[in-house]
Amino acid sequence: MPERENGSSPTPTAAVGIVGAGQLARMVCEAASVLSIRTAVLAGHHDDAAASVAHDVVVGTPADAIAMRTMAQCCDVLTFDHEQVDLGVLADLERAGTLLRPGLETLRMAVDKAQMRARLQAGGLPVPAYEVLDGPPGASTSHVAGALEAFASRYGWPVVVKATRGGYDGKGVWVVHDAGEAQRVVAGAAANATPLLVEELVKIDIELAVVVARRADGETVAWPPVETAQIDGVCREVVYPGRVPPALAREASALAREVAGVAGVTGVLAVELFSADGRLLVNEIAARPHNSAHWTIEGATTSQFENHLRAVLDLPLGDTSPIASHVASVNIFGAPSGGTGSTGSTGSTGSTGGRGPGSGLAHALAVRGAHVHLYGKAPRPGRKLGHVTICGEDARDVRRRAWAAATALGTPVPASLDLGTP
Repeated sequence: MPERENGSSPTPTAAVGIVGAGQLARMVCEAASVLSIRTAVLAGHHDDAAASVAHDVVVGTPADAIAMRTMAQCCDVLTFDHEQVDLGVLADLERAGTLLRPGLETLRMAVDKAQMRARLQAGGLPVPAYEVLDGPPGASTSHVAGALEAFASRYGWPVVVKATRGGYDGKGVWVVHDAGEAQRVVAGAAANATPLLVEELVKIDIELAVVVARRADGETVAWPPVETAQIDGVCREVVYPGRVPPALAREASALAREVAGVAGVTGVLAVELFSADGRLLVNEIAARPHNSAHWTIEGATTSQFENHLRAVLDLPLGDTSPIASHVASVNIFGAPSGGTGSTGSTGSTGSTGGRGPGSGLAHALAVRGAHVHLYGKAPRPGRKLGHVTICGEDARDVRRRAWAAATALGTPVPASLDLGTP
């Protein structure tokens, strides 16, 4: 496919441009191919996951105004596979007539956790108790640490401190247990000019996610809620329906639709939720396709990636019904160096050790019903390299087979996961 350095003149060949070229963009491009929709991606590097499957590749970053203008000129609509965007550059593009989906107001909410919390709360939607730790202009770290300690005195230690921007997959999140630790976290954030918020540590019964797709006219569809396993801030597996009872599923779906309305999203929106002590709380949102709905490629009538394309191009949305009683999707990670496996919460590493997952592909494909997706990434410890999905009628069997395929591909099994239960 053509590759353009950021100053070259484009030809208008792509219907959908994707800012970012990771695995999410790759799977959007794969869904687009089936519908004969042309795609372009903005890639940081020529070997990014989506660069080999997009019709057109622009090399640059979201902060590079020239690269972003090049993308805008060769596409009908711009969408995103991550939140690490420059809102000023996007505002300039929108003023120049570029169609952004989701739009700037949604992106402001997705990019900044403080804005997300404030807008959800203003919309009457449930969120954990929180406080933004910005302080007055020029506030000292002791002032900010004092505000954090005051919050903890009201809600109890430990508390959760988050970077309001830039965090992902557990990065930029700290569980803080006492005043001394609070001072260290605040000082580290100040050294990196990182704005913070603090929120109560919620005692979670179930972590779940609902992904919705919404068109510009408000038409909305939702996939059923799934249970997610978040370990060290990273999603390791997704199961449908998991331990989510029907009444909770209905409440979660209704809440996610409300969130989509408050966000005003066009495209796919993922809503991560906590079920805690009989209440549902919104934890995070992502205005893009999301790890928690990879299972929809094989497990639902229409995948999240196809419906994202339909929504941003203002096409009719597809049916989101599951095609099986149970679905399990397990993420494939690079094993610890040397393949010995046990660092932190990880256990055995599977058969490939420190090598790439492709070396275990035959064993994974031998698992009955395994749908393997590899992202074309160079392996390194802890890097997300792919996922595997199994659909079936028995929850325990589906989950065990999904993990069997994932371990064949070399992913470590977290010691905290009990594979004997759905």
